[in-house]
Amino acid sequence: MRTLIVTALDRLADLLGRGEDWVLEKKHALYGLAVSRILVGIAALGVLLANFGHRHALWGGASEWVEPLRRDSSWGFLYWVFDGGPTRFTLTYLLLMAVAIAVIVGWRTRAAVAVLVIGLAALVERNGLVGDQGDNIARVGLLLMLFMDTSRHWSLDARRRSRVSDADPLWRRWWGGGSVLPEWLSTVLHNVALIALALQLFILYTASALFKMQGTYWQDGTAIYYPLALHEFGVFPWLNTLLTGNGLGVMIGTYVGVLVQLYFVIGLLHPVTRRIVLIGVVLLHGGIAVLMGLPWFSLSMLAFDAIFVSTATFMALDRWLKPRVTARTAALRAKLPARVGGTKEDAPAQVAE
Repeated sequence: MRTLIVTALDRLADLLGRGEDWVLEKKHALYGLAVSRILVGIAALGVLLANFGHRHALWGGASEWVEPLRRDSSWGFLYWVFDGGPTRFTLTYLLLMAVAIAVIVGWRTRAAVAVLVIGLAALVERNGLVGDQGDNIARVGLLLMLFMDTSRHWSLDARRRSRVSDADPLWRRWWGGGSVLPEWLSTVLHNVALIALALQLFILYTASALFKMQGTYWQDGTAIYYPLALHEFGVFPWLNTLLTGNGLGVMIGTYVGVLVQLYFVIGLLHPVTRRIVLIGVVLLHGGIAVLMGLPWFSLSMLAFDAIFVSTATFMALDRWLKPRVTARTAALRAKLPARVGGTKEDAPAQVAE
């Protein structure tokens, strides 16, 4: 008995030691977080662009119809961001779009992420009736991204960071996108925030699956029929009709949607099952985007699912993409004159006789 207890304690100590090393030794999921940054920025920009023509009715001066809800909202301290006349509202809206682009390209990433999460919360909470859960997960993810290094790869900050060193003054490192905090502290903050984001996704998927399992329609395999049969969700009506007219397809879609969410956490424990559940969530959110017309919600969810894709996969993708992007960029620059950043020599000016 004593031997069993000692063995169990040794294994527990070994597990705790490996967990400690995982948190302290290096930053994890740097490629996945770069993808998260890009996709969540695209999702935010997509929401702003898609609703640009209706911005005043949804959140601006023409949205006074929702004022009673605003008075009871706990987000009132942020309403001042978009207060003012139509011109100020539109300028602030355009500025928020520019910030989303900065997040996508990774320019001054941490500051841009901070401004984006505040701006999105200030805008969306002006009318809680038109938001969705994609806004919530984007807000949570962006908050956690403030503590993580999301610009190590595929960003303009990565290019600026290559020009500074640890020997440079603090202000120069900050301006050049280098590390300001001690490496051990930034590593711990990064990995702890990464764990928090993963736990958020675990809770979201598991709770969603357990909630669905309590419903009669999910149990009998007909749940997805009802939203797909509504014309409000019919971006491609013929596609929805094709699916809802097939009872077997409806049943498979209903059960697979629940099973993917229910076994998402367990599936991540093995490389083979991890690929299966990740493909499953891509198909799940892809279906929601296409069949229900919720592309930005789906993209927000997929953005943070990227942290579970292995670094080796992203490195292979990087090796495949880099020479092709470099070749295309060089070909484009060859067609542009030198005065606008190209490599094509300007034709010499003719001297009038």
